[in-house]
Amino acid sequence: MVRRNKHGKLQVSGLYVHFLKIDFYKLLLNLLVLALFGVIVWSAVKLFSGEFLHSPLIGSLVFFGEITAFVLLCRHTRANRWRPPSIVVTALVIIAMLVVMAFAGVQPMSSYKDNVISKWNTYWTEQKVKTEENLAKAKIEEQKEIEEQKRISNINNIDKSAKMEREVLDLVNEIRKGKQITPLAWDDELYVYSKNHSQEMAEIKQPFHTKVGMPYAENCWGGEGSTTWDANTIVDSWMGSDFHRTWLLCPSLKHIAIGIVISDSGMYASWTFWVSEPNYSDWWYSNGSKPPPWWY
Repeated sequence: MVRRNKHGKLQVSGLYVHFLKIDFYKLLLNLLVLALFGVIVWSAVKLFSGEFLHSPLIGSLVFFGEITAFVLLCRHTRANRWRPPSIVVTALVIIAMLVVMAFAGVQPMSSYKDNVISKWNTYWTEQKVKTEENLAKAKIEEQKEIEEQKRISNINNIDKSAKMEREVLDLVNEIRKGKQITPLAWDDELYVYSKNHSQEMAEIKQPFHTKVGMPYAENCWGGEGSTTWDANTIVDSWMGSDFHRTWLLCPSLKHIAIGIVISDSGMYASWTFWVSEPNYSDWWYSNGSKPPPWWY
C-alpha cells in the first residue's frame, strides 16, 4: 500500500522513499565542484611542466587558490548533501553524456575520442612490436646458448675422442706385448685418413669400409645410439671378430692410426694401416686360409 506521510514522503511497506526531484541549486554546486576539479588537474599538469602563467610563483599562488576554493565548495556541497542529486550521480551522468556525444559525432568530443583511440591503438601497436622484438631477441639468445653449448660439447667430444684414440693404441700394444709382437707406432698421415673416414661414417650414421685400391685400409667400428662407449669396448669388439683381430695383431704392421668421432648419433672409430706393410699371407681370410700362428 502506498500513502503519503506527514513529512511528504511515500511509505511503501514500511519504507520511506523521497520524491524524485532535482534541486537545481545542488546540481549547480555539483557541476562547479566537478569543473573546479578539472581545472585543478589541468593547472597541476601545466604547473609541473612550467607552462602555467609563465611564472612559477604566480602559478603556484593561483593553484593553491584553486585548491582552497575547491575545499570550500566541497564543504558547502557537503552541507547540502540531503538535496538530490549526489555528486557521484552528477559525475556519472556527465561522463555518460560525454561518451554518448563522442560516439555520436558531436565535436569536440568526437575528436577527443578519435585521438584517444588512435593513441590507444598506437600504444598497443608499439607494445606488440616491442613484444615481437623481445621474442626475437630471446630466440637469438636461445640460439646463441644452444650454439655455445654445442661448441662446448664439440670441444669436450674432441678432447674425449683424442684421449680414447691413444687409449685404443695403448690397449692393443699391451695385447701385442703379451704375445711378443712388436708394438705399433702412431702415423700422423694415416690419422688424417682415419679421422676423415670416421667423420664420414658419423655423417651417414653407419660404418663402411674404404674401397679397394686405396693405399690404406681399416677396421671400422660404429657405436650407434650412444656416446658413452669407451676404448675397451672398441678393442674388445675388434678382438672378438676374426677378420678385425688380424689387423690388431699382425706382426708385419708397423704404423697405424685410430680416428674416433663422437656425434649426436653415436661414436665411430677407424683403425687405419698402410696396405703396403702386411705380407700376402696376412690377408689369410681373403682366400679362405686358416689364421696364421700369431693370430691365436
